[in-house]
Amino acid sequence: MKKIWQYIAPGGAPFWLCNGLVIVYSLSVQWIDDHGFPAKKLIEADAALLTSVIMGILLVFRTNSAYDRWWEGRKLWGSLVNELRNFSIKAREYANLDERESAALAALMIGFAHGLKDHLRGIENMSLIPQTSRDEKQNVSHLPLAISQLIYRSLHQWRIDGRVTEIEMLQLDRHARALMDICGGCERIRKSPIAGSYKFILWLGMTLYFVILPWLLVPTVDNITVYMVAVGAYFVLSLEFLAEEVEEPFGRQANDLPLDDICKTIEESMADVLHYRAQQASPNLDATAKLPRHEGTEPAGV
Repeated sequence: MKKIWQYIAPGGAPFWLCNGLVIVYSLSVQWIDDHGFPAKKLIEADAALLTSVIMGILLVFRTNSAYDRWWEGRKLWGSLVNELRNFSIKAREYANLDERESAALAALMIGFAHGLKDHLRGIENMSLIPQTSRDEKQNVSHLPLAISQLIYRSLHQWRIDGRVTEIEMLQLDRHARALMDICGGCERIRKSPIAGSYKFILWLGMTLYFVILPWLLVPTVDNITVYMVAVGAYFVLSLEFLAEEVEEPFGRQANDLPLDDICKTIEESMADVLHYRAQQASPNLDATAKLPRHEGTEPAGV
């Protein structure tokens, strides 16, 4: 029920506050009627049509720009699911991983997904990194990058041991490289907010629209003005507050991307492909590779 209420009223208290102000203002206008304000002249000038067209253009731009960011984030996380599945399938078959190695690889795959989710929410959860020393974890400032380095360290070790061919390594590298490409795409969305000027213009337009609208309706519909304005305010403000949520799609609000569910899907996929037990897939599993230090060299490429 709480989640349904969040869908009905995006933005919570600020949303209802704005609606309340519009309704109170409309009641005031209805009480004053059209005395002392040239409402009839505004009607004759088709002011209602003009303000509605301008408001519609602003809302279309706002909604489209916010939803584009949400949808791009969803496509990136869909790609992450596919890349992790493909990588784990190929790695298991090419390198002929045993149960312990499969569990270690699963810990890295799951750790990357959860690490990226937390990283986009401003959290760096060091428990997602396979067991390393405290000093090594203190050197980490970018969790997905650190886990990606461990994945490449494993790939390089498989190549040294002769467990994968050069062609197989190239195929695995394509999926491993895609992980950081996806991370970069998500960071671009998170760190490139919609320009504040657009938001200011939209809020200025909405304010003027709701200031003028009651004066246009009172001479025509009189006592039902407040109801008509309240309905219009609900939909207009809903779109604006909804856009505020979806333009930052990686958070925890009701209309943000379901990143927790997507990570759960990745965990289930790793269980199907790598055949590990739940306790083996813990991100704290001791992996064969150690965490690279900042002052060290980059992990070997392929």
